[in-house]
Amino acid sequence: MKKAIILAIGNELVEGLIVDTNSKYLSSKLKGLGYYVVRTETLPDIFDIMVDRISRAINDADLIITSGGLGPTEDDLTREAVAYCLKRELIKDYELAQKLIERALRYYNKAPESVTKQAMIIDGAVVLDNPVGTAPGQMIEYNNKKIILLPGPPAELIPTFESVLDNLKTEDALYTRRIKTIGIPEAILMEEYKDIIYSNKSITVATMASYERGVEVRFTGPLKLKSEIDEVTEVLVSKLGQSVYALDDDEMKDVVFKLLYNNKKTVAFAESCTGGMISSVFVDVSGVSQVYKGAIVAYSNETKVRLLGVKEETIKEYGAVSEECVREMAIGAKKVFESDYAIAVSGIAGPTGGTEKKPVGTVCIAFADGNEIISSTYSLRGDRHMIRLRSTLLALDMLRRGILRCQE
Repeated sequence: MKKAIILAIGNELVEGLIVDTNSKYLSSKLKGLGYYVVRTETLPDIFDIMVDRISRAINDADLIITSGGLGPTEDDLTREAVAYCLKRELIKDYELAQKLIERALRYYNKAPESVTKQAMIIDGAVVLDNPVGTAPGQMIEYNNKKIILLPGPPAELIPTFESVLDNLKTEDALYTRRIKTIGIPEAILMEEYKDIIYSNKSITVATMASYERGVEVRFTGPLKLKSEIDEVTEVLVSKLGQSVYALDDDEMKDVVFKLLYNNKKTVAFAESCTGGMISSVFVDVSGVSQVYKGAIVAYSNETKVRLLGVKEETIKEYGAVSEECVREMAIGAKKVFESDYAIAVSGIAGPTGGTEKKPVGTVCIAFADGNEIISSTYSLRGDRHMIRLRSTLLALDMLRRGILRCQE
């Protein structure tokens, strides 16, 4: 298997001002392409250090990927450092420079002369279009190795990198299937279905559990095992039934959107403890306006009563964190937005506010359609953010299951 090294460049990374998510993304992609990532490094915007680490990476790996340092400012030195290591010149691409000026004018209504620094191309490099920002990437062939320079912002790095995936596949490229589940603990899943999961010793099995995504089972192997991996995936999915909410790159939000869109249905949310998080997650899906009517973030009891029509008696008798309350919240949201379905959430995210009867982590969720209302109470663990993330996943899952039930 070929070796790869990832160099994340930027003072803001070294100083801990931002988190390096690019290396995690690149590592996961490179494994599937047949590369073993021998190391990832974080480098400051210091020329001598960059030259030293880039030179070592060229000696140690078949593929070197840098992220960051391709902007127009004086501390953006990745191009210069790589060119120095390769003993190649930087050549200004005047046609590209003009395009960058036009793009800067379109994005920012200004185009300082410094933006053309991004048109300095290492001799022999292939320019990689950046569809989001102004800093293009570059790819260089050097002594049977590949060196790829990518912009730093993840929104720019990802599409730029994905444009060269076909050029990076090796003979050791892997094939992976991912099964995403909810409602079944990892230990139980792996124990009860171990005969299926481990039925083929040539297939590598991995699991990952998170509050935000549930439990994921991954089957990986060389491309020649594609049919076998597909087969074990299909068998496990059929056994798990509705506990499987998505496959491969799909997320819960994508699945819910497709169900609503394909059934020509709409949804609205009434959020309390999630504070708009369900809406924020859902509107990440392109085209969601076709199925999403809106939401009311009813954090206070007064708002629940005034905007959603929750009865004051309900809150007095059962409390705002109760199935009785979220059921009325769901009915109210459905009525206000005239949607086909509605989801309501109310809970105690902590760290304060819990009681003996309703401790921190108590969350109530309700689903309403035209015929029935379904509600459940959950006891969640973790800090405030984790509880809100888990509540969001559970709310969307209740919506998913509710739509499927309406289809029956």
